[in-house]
Amino acid sequence: MARKNGCPTNIRDWQIDIMSRASTRANPTWIRIKGLTDISVSVDADTEDTSAAESLYSEPSVTKRSGSISLDARPIYDRVTGAHDPGQEELDYYLTVGGCDGDAVLRLVDPCGHAEIIDVVVTGKENSVDDSSDTISYTLERVGESESVPYVQVSSISTDQESNAASLAVGATKTVNVSFTPTTASNQKYAVASADTTKVRVDNIDGLTFELVGVAPTTEAVRVVVRSVNNSREVTLNVTVTDNA
Repeated sequence: MARKNGCPTNIRDWQIDIMSRASTRANPTWIRIKGLTDISVSVDADTEDTSAAESLYSEPSVTKRSGSISLDARPIYDRVTGAHDPGQEELDYYLTVGGCDGDAVLRLVDPCGHAEIIDVVVTGKENSVDDSSDTISYTLERVGESESVPYVQVSSISTDQESNAASLAVGATKTVNVSFTPTTASNQKYAVASADTTKVRVDNIDGLTFELVGVAPTTEAVRVVVRSVNNSREVTLNVTVTDNA
């Protein structure tokens, strides 16, 4: 699905995953890197002059291609357990090792769901703090040639809520996990909306999770629709909110 002309693209339209070091290239487990605020991908070249010695102008020829990636993110920690975001933690691990053990694998998916797999080494990390936020900046160098991934359409979308129903109290939040079929679907982005935001609000949409917030008691269930960007597959949650008094 292409974006409309003039509609801005931002980091939330991208999907950046890192392959778990506990998995293999033949059977990968991908971990979403959450909290990203900026990504920069560059490709450069080493050249040499192949012109004749008496030539006034040089004739550069590419000898090698190289590239780098920079990722900026806000630190993500679980509010209950204090655990670090698994994707950021995986990047931190690769920052501490060298040699062949230091090769990480990233999957970059653009706003339309076109993906490539890139081998990288994590070469640096910087923490910065200002009056409004904390920022982590990772520097990565590309290793070898990237691999394009065939586009896989979404056939269905679902959540982890049993019978597609959820219940929560006023002022409470419930985390909902979204999954796609097939699991290899290229574009795993979605939109989610509440039919009555005066009763149920959707908050903290991040990767494959979002939160339901109980605003006011319901007399009948509020429909919350989750729709895939690719193929417009959808699932509807019926959400009830109870008075916590």
